Amino acid sequence: MAILCFLQGLSATGRWRLLGSVGLALTASVSSDLAAQQVQVDSLADAVTEGRPLLELRPRYADIWDAGLNQRGHAWTLRSIVGWQTATFDNFRAVVEGIHTDVVDVHNLSTNASQYGDSPYPLLPDPRETDTNRAYIEYLGLPDTRVRLGKQPIRLDNERFFSDVDFRQTPMLFNGLTVVNNSLPETEVYAALLNRIRTVFATQARTRIWLLRVAYSPAQDQSIAAYGYGLNQPQDGTDTWLNDNSHQVLGLRGEGAVTTGLGFNALYTAEAAHQRHYAGGDPLIEANYWRLGGGVVWPRLAGLGVRVDREVKTSNGGQYGFQTPYEDTYAFNGWALQFTTTPPTGLRDSWLSLRAQPGRFALVAEAHHFVATHGGSDYGNELDLRAAYAMTNSLMLKLQHARFHGGQPGGWTDFNDVTKTWLSLTYDY
Repeated sequence: MAILCFLQGLSATGRWRLLGSVGLALTASVSSDLAAQQVQVDSLADAVTEGRPLLELRPRYADIWDAGLNQRGHAWTLRSIVGWQTATFDNFRAVVEGIHTDVVDVHNLSTNASQYGDSPYPLLPDPRETDTNRAYIEYLGLPDTRVRLGKQPIRLDNERFFSDVDFRQTPMLFNGLTVVNNSLPETEVYAALLNRIRTVFATQARTRIWLLRVAYSPAQDQSIAAYGYGLNQPQDGTDTWLNDNSHQVLGLRGEGAVTTGLGFNALYTAEAAHQRHYAGGDPLIEANYWRLGGGVVWPRLAGLGVRVDREVKTSNGGQYGFQTPYEDTYAFNGWALQFTTTPPTGLRDSWLSLRAQPGRFALVAEAHHFVATHGGSDYGNELDLRAAYAMTNSLMLKLQHARFHGGQPGGWTDFNDVTKTWLSLTYDY
């Protein structure tokens, strides 16, 4: 019934464009031919012809209300990704994709981030765009090693520091060289040199990033990782008011699940990192990050799990807060996206989360409380709810809702009440 109400609000053209994409997804989902595994072939022509198609379609409805603007808006957006992955020839293989994002029947929302400050409407950062998406070559000829050159996603650990932000219709991608090696037992080494970013706003930015991560698994379902990266990007002034946000981060992370023998598993996460100025960055860039959390999950009760976490981004005397410019902004600090940039007074996020997977459903609920680490201002609270249903192995229906309530006025900034709802259908081939 909710879907029918949404469709009735579309124009005739918008309705046909949306239903056309959904229909293509449904038709493709019933195909019985699964993508073949990549195998070595004898010629470049065979590598192309014996490759596999790549297809993703994602229509999504968004409804946003912002009390500060006294506006409520909604829109349908569409993501279409089409590409090809070759078979492996002479230890090389390639992936090439194109992406088109569309905005259908937008009402009282701004999809252009550059005009957000001047717009009377809430921001929906899913602009209309046509571009290449993933486009890279891989070399697999070295033992236990993958070398990748080109435009690619980067997802490390829980995507706190590096992510493709796949929730947005335009994912964030990085241009450069990445190397993954698994020669040492239970150990993975990841290194990268990057020189360009395609942002979720479909804009391009030059950068210079080095990245190194070493992860070791001491036992099943447990991992310890040490990581570091350096960002030399003087022209990037989007995260803070500083003229040069170049910085480096060094950190250590531990995460895992431990079987108790009592019908439930114990979960834990512990992480700490330090951020400082680098390559001419402003000396005010000096802050710490830490997270500590744990919980339990009952595998026999539909994977029911509950956990409590606290995450802190400290402040340098109220002048600079720990920044994470390449994180998965949707996955952290609430789905209402009120903290895509850390306030100068820092951020402490304490939250309770519940999860379960009954049958083909995946259910998530989170309750957050946000406070400044410098001065203790109350930023506000947020409740997030998500229900996903796997219609097939390739087709996912998802309903998500975020409700943020601003805290006490008079802090670093006054956060307004915000409510966001999304309904999406995703097909992956």
